[in-house]
Amino acid sequence: MKNSIKIILAVLAGFAFTSCEEPDPFVDRVVSPVLVQLVGENGAPSSGLSTDPTISSTFGESTSFGIQVLELDKTNILDYTKGIDSIPVTSLSLTIKYRGGGDISTLPTDGSGMALVELPWSDFGITGAGESVSLMVSGSYKDQSFSKLFKLASN
Repeated sequence: MKNSIKIILAVLAGFAFTSCEEPDPFVDRVVSPVLVQLVGENGAPSSGLSTDPTISSTFGESTSFGIQVLELDKTNILDYTKGIDSIPVTSLSLTIKYRGGGDISTLPTDGSGMALVELPWSDFGITGAGESVSLMVSGSYKDQSFSKLFKLASN
């Protein structure tokens, strides 16, 4: 009886050590080195709570919106009086692309970490009000690539 209990415990211990070795096949993502916020016509940045925010812009000759890139300094994360600092990432090259592939534009961020996009609607394939297109902005910071998905809608 004692030997069978020892064998059962040894088998269970073996399962416990081997069950955690395989990585999760569904989560193959790396944490972004920066926070990317989209800024619409109203000047308010996206909350960052949506993985696929929609930027609305008035349809006309061209569209105008901003992309702000911030590095999060988490040095004081445990000190509630200081918290996390948002540091603008300057002179970073950002590329706006269609999600299916194909670059639209490449532009740098300024001193406040903002890249202003002012392009004709035709560059996005939008021909009238009420249309939208799925896009992404990507770049590389500290040798780590990142991408942010978003939609651009005309109204």
